[in-house]
Amino acid sequence: FESATMVPMIVPTNSSKKMLVLSTLASAVISGTSTLALHPLDTVKTMLQASQGGTILSVFKDAAKLGRRGLYKGIIPATAGAASSQGFRVGVFEAVKLGTKVLLPSIPDLQVQTIASGMGSFIGTAVRIPCEVLKQRLQAGQYTSVWTATSAVMKRDGVSGLFRGSAATLSREIPFYVIGMVAYEQFKKAALAWSREKRGRDLDTLETVALGALSGAVAAALTTPFDVLKTRLMTQAVGAQSVTIRQLAAKLVKEEGPGVLFKGALPRALWIAPVGAMNFAGYELAKNALDSSQ
Repeated sequence: FESATMVPMIVPTNSSKKMLVLSTLASAVISGTSTLALHPLDTVKTMLQASQGGTILSVFKDAAKLGRRGLYKGIIPATAGAASSQGFRVGVFEAVKLGTKVLLPSIPDLQVQTIASGMGSFIGTAVRIPCEVLKQRLQAGQYTSVWTATSAVMKRDGVSGLFRGSAATLSREIPFYVIGMVAYEQFKKAALAWSREKRGRDLDTLETVALGALSGAVAAALTTPFDVLKTRLMTQAVGAQSVTIRQLAAKLVKEEGPGVLFKGALPRALWIAPVGAMNFAGYELAKNALDSSQ
């Protein structure tokens, strides 16, 4: 999730290669750790979204019966996807940033960083999609191992089967970024005004983290329809006829009602809130640190 957002990666112009490598490794560790810790919530969310007619209570009961091992189904492709996506994101970011500065030296740094971050995020997301397909098929109980899932998908659908739901995934990421950043800025503006008026001080670190978590949760809940469509596309039976996002949405609403598009909103919000806290608050704290050093 964190790797797929398009928040510009602000790196000082005088940063050393050692710092870049350490930052990349640190972000990979954080991404892997958060994926590991929050995977059970992701499993519950996938089970709920992939089911027809299931309720959150029934899915939580089913998830409880799975035990610890069952809740961590799909953890291998999930972790691999998070790590590889983050690696590609940082690598492409650096390559595009350096190339743009050489070819178009007059472009302002912020625009260069935004372009590079967008390219890195796009490619990082594309790299993660096959891992996401395998992860969700395992979470939905369709297969028992990564090898079995990969073999079945490749045999019936070929390489394209590993990229089912790509359009829905990208359609989810961009609104998530926009809603999350807008929500964060508005929440921060309101909270800062209240804090200065009532307490005569700015927000502290924990309050900033809380706003980041709230913003991530709000963005996650509001973009759940795209996440539902992504899950249904990625967990379709192998060999099934491909459908567009619009066709699938119309079919789901007709057969299961409009509420189906918000299935899993609660576990999705709970799953993303902690990572949203790190993402938005980390962005804010890093920006403040850079501003104070100039």
